[in-house]
Amino acid sequence: MGTSISTWENVSAYFTFADNPAALVLFALGTAGIVVGLISYIVKHENEAFEKHK
Repeated sequence: MGTSISTWENVSAYFTFADNPAALVLFALGTAGIVVGLISYIVKHENEAFEKHK
């Protein structure tokens, strides 16, 4: 896998999909979707709060 790790002792996470490009793309898109959704929600909330306190 191209890693310098020679032993798996004390490994806290092991991703079995690391060699699967489709899974990595899906994971990246899911993460991006969550971030965009969160930012959109924050902007909406801040705009509503600003309008209330004008």
